Amino acid sequence: MSLERFFGPGFHLASAASHAAMEGFPRTALAVHEGQPCHLHAHLHRLQEAAAALHHSGDWVESLGPEITAQISVWMSRSDAVPSAALRLALQPEFGFLRVRLESLPGISQPYLLAPMPHPLAHRQGDPLLRHKGLGGPWSTAALAEARTLGAADALLLWADGTLAETAIAAVGVERDGVLTVPPPEGRVASLAEQLDLPHWAAQRGLQVEVGPLALPQHGQIWCMNALRGIWKAQLA
Repeated sequence: MSLERFFGPGFHLASAASHAAMEGFPRTALAVHEGQPCHLHAHLHRLQEAAAALHHSGDWVESLGPEITAQISVWMSRSDAVPSAALRLALQPEFGFLRVRLESLPGISQPYLLAPMPHPLAHRQGDPLLRHKGLGGPWSTAALAEARTLGAADALLLWADGTLAETAIAAVGVERDGVLTVPPPEGRVASLAEQLDLPHWAAQRGLQVEVGPLALPQHGQIWCMNALRGIWKAQLA
């Protein structure tokens, strides 16, 4: 299943924009369960902040929430719709349009194996643009592909000093002795799952969340998190 529509003041320009024109611009993805998009406003705010970081006006983005929700209802009422889906949003702030695509919700392989490798953007760790999803370019696709050639599901990316950053598709944390430690935010994509879902999830399990540098774990439980898949266990390949 893949359904698509364009929104925003420049939506009429979307047909003239190539796929390449969407690279290097803000994007985000969220789950839709029983017709309800999870944290849609937060994801639209994320895109609006990214547009501002590129010095483009995106003050129209957050106002699209009701229109997008209505379109989701139409899509999810189709006879071929499934109860849960993925909603992928890509913003072209220069032309003023937002691409909204409904797709099948991706699954999680078990065990979820991680292949450690250097972060491809380690040389840009201090770049504040990397906090915004999509603004680092399509680096994650190549990292994910490399991990899969090694027999893993994902890449566990390390900074030059050997500390953990993130995976190709998720934020990461390590649980030890009742504490879940997540890496410092500098240089990695800001995770909405980490911000919005992790606090309640950790509290339910009696875990204290801390932020600090993490070496490649020799013991402890690795957790991955993103807005599509939630929070799930992982292990080194």
